[in-house]
Formats: sequence, C-alpha cells, structure tokens
Amino acid sequence: MIKKSCCFVCNNEIPDGPLEMNKEILLPVCSGCKGTDHEKKKVEEYLDSLAEGFVCGCI
Repeated sequence: MIKKSCCFVCNNEIPDGPLEMNKEILLPVCSGCKGTDHEKKKVEEYLDSLAEGFVCGCI
C-alpha cells in the first residue's frame, strides 16, 4: 500500500501529481494552502518549536 502525501498545513491528502514543497521546512503543501497566511503561521510554529527543543535541529 502506498501512503499518500498530506499537506502539513491542512492535513488533507494531496492528489497524485507533482508535489509542491514549502522551501523553508521542506514539507509538502497543497495548492489551496500554498502562499496563504495560514501556511506562513504553520511555518513559524515549526521553526519556533526548533528553539524549544521539540524537534532536533542538528545537521
């Protein structure tokens, strides 16, 4: 079974086809959320969590 990709903003499945990726956090984003304020807020949440120790920021 192939797992479909989900938008990191709205958590909806992204239909088959080329995936659009958020260039800051490298997660898939659907065309409905791409470039919206909601996407920008989610990116900020993800990046803020790096400073709080929730996600490892090691390279």
